[in-house]
Amino acid sequence: MNARKFEVAQARPFVAKIPNAPKIRQGFMRFSVAGMSMVMAAAANAADWSTVTGGLDFSGEITGVIAVVGVLAGFYVVRKGARLLLSMIK
Repeated sequence: MNARKFEVAQARPFVAKIPNAPKIRQGFMRFSVAGMSMVMAAAANAADWSTVTGGLDFSGEITGVIAVVGVLAGFYVVRKGARLLLSMIK
């Protein structure tokens, strides 16, 4: 028996047993359903922010992010290719 199994075996009598596990799960389900209904109600009554955000244009930033991702992907492909070629030379 390794040390970890021994520690687990020693701690096993002290682990608390939950006698009402189904009731706890049922309470959790009630809580999650109530929380979800509040979220859905908030989404239905959400404010209209289109007048505030209508003037924002992120097209330039999106293009920049796509360009950086493209450069990183290209670097990764070149690096993998160089490793492959160097492994063939060895």
